[in-house]
Amino acid sequence: MTALHRRNALGLLGAGMALLAGCSETADDDEDSTADDEGSTPETDSSDGELPSYASILPATEESTFFYGAIDVETMGILLDDQGASEGAEPTDPLVGNPVVVALLCSFGLELLGRSAGFEAYVTNNETADGDEQFVYAEGVYVLVGSYDRDGLAADLERAGYTLETETDAYGVYAADEGGEIVGISNEVYAYSAPNGSDSEFDPVAAVERTVATAAGDREPKHDADDDFERLLRAGDTRGIGCCLYTDADAFDSATLSDDRASDSDNLEFAFNAFEGAYGAYQGLRVSGDAAATARATVVYSGDDRVDEDRLESALGTEAETVAFDRDGPTVTIDAEYGGEFARE
Repeated sequence: MTALHRRNALGLLGAGMALLAGCSETADDDEDSTADDEGSTPETDSSDGELPSYASILPATEESTFFYGAIDVETMGILLDDQGASEGAEPTDPLVGNPVVVALLCSFGLELLGRSAGFEAYVTNNETADGDEQFVYAEGVYVLVGSYDRDGLAADLERAGYTLETETDAYGVYAADEGGEIVGISNEVYAYSAPNGSDSEFDPVAAVERTVATAAGDREPKHDADDDFERLLRAGDTRGIGCCLYTDADAFDSATLSDDRASDSDNLEFAFNAFEGAYGAYQGLRVSGDAAATARATVVYSGDDRVDEDRLESALGTEAETVAFDRDGPTVTIDAEYGGEFARE
């Protein structure tokens, strides 16, 4: 796994949190927080098969593979507060490393927002109380899930030089007059993207539009369109950071497992090779205020004969204090616990 440059990463985290702090000054002064008394991220127990709260914004696409990552404000704050993190070795355990890259990727997206012409509109019209917001990166689109003044956002975006591309009763999609940035807005979603220089086929307008249309209920979300994807999400454990890689084929191809899906910034790479032979992997990482962490990964295969327990056991949980592997037919669940020094080794 390519080294994550901690100092640069923490700078992105800091920029993201500074952005949020500026937003909360103009938002409702709600003192309530989703964190518990110790400042840790609230945990959603998915043992009853609940979907992640943001599942309704994940759009169905025509692509065979699908990737997304998600993080909440509280977890981002905890990572930023870990003052020892900048001095430690980079995690080599994918149970930690993949979710950490998700955090950095979302932070990079926040930093992009802070530099965009749409930043003032977002700050002025974000009504979400600090701590309640979710950040999702899905198939080339950064999405902030919260509560927004859509009319105010629209007016400010137009004043900032954005042109309306698409509008319905539920959402609007805007294009910056310069730079190619695309913003989609509704009362619950602020989505943004830009042309991907490494992928000439990527259409940011279409990507943003399908995201906000899905969030608004005008398009079928992926979990409704794909039963296997829904089962994967329901089998996972929704933690502070979520990370999901999925294909509708029988198994991931080699290109999918080696693809650098964090190519928006240098030196951010995922490590998915442990999931060779599987068609889905859902990871969750919950970091507490004392820098300890718990991780869970759910890996699903199309048949019992494809399960490679040795590969999973040799690659996952290598830095954990305790790790347990549980197999139920073609599904393997990995639970791991990490001590307070896991970020400083």
